[in-house]
Amino acid sequence: MENKDTVALSDKLIATYLAYRFLGTAFFEAPTVDLLKQLQQDDLFADWPLEGTNDALKTGLETLQAFFHGWQAEDFDAVRRDFARLFIGPGHLPTPPWESVYRNEERLIFDKQTLQVRLLFRQFGMVVPTVRHEPEDHFGLEMLFVAHLCQVALEGIRTDQPYHTDIALAALDSFFSEHIGQWAPAFLADVKEAAQTPYYRGLSWLASGSIQHTLEAWHIESDSVAST
Repeated sequence: MENKDTVALSDKLIATYLAYRFLGTAFFEAPTVDLLKQLQQDDLFADWPLEGTNDALKTGLETLQAFFHGWQAEDFDAVRRDFARLFIGPGHLPTPPWESVYRNEERLIFDKQTLQVRLLFRQFGMVVPTVRHEPEDHFGLEMLFVAHLCQVALEGIRTDQPYHTDIALAALDSFFSEHIGQWAPAFLADVKEAAQTPYYRGLSWLASGSIQHTLEAWHIESDSVAST
């Protein structure tokens, strides 16, 4: 029999899973016309899973709602080009989406943060998409890992194995404080400045607000300010 605390924790984990699953997919996978049509139809940004709000969340949701209010499939190429210019290339990337780039002076990929994140993924059984062979410390993959940890914690609740839930929650705390909180604010600030479409500008505000919300809702300490 579930008690009220367990139900509340489950609801919180489900909401966090839904938010970060979307953010991970949006930042890691190239956009498609079908995805944008579905987002427009579902009106996701009118009912964001995370309860409560902050200035960054509000800005992100309002920006995305305004974007989809007038969006048409004919406008898709601008979104596709923005994704490639920001995160893929060719050429110089104004917003390289890897943690290691933001955490070493030489701005190199495949630094120690990549290995640390790779080991965490393996420890918790997260399968990394291999389509583009990205370093594991890609921002989108780190968002997906948050969603994965929520799944692990929920499975511990479902199977009445609180140890698994506790381990996943501890990992969630440390992953935000030791990884996401250390570089995501600077990365997302760069995306806000460099994005040429309201879609990616709105997503960067939404991610900033969601991270800030998570730090506060889960009482996670971080040296960085997620709402940058």
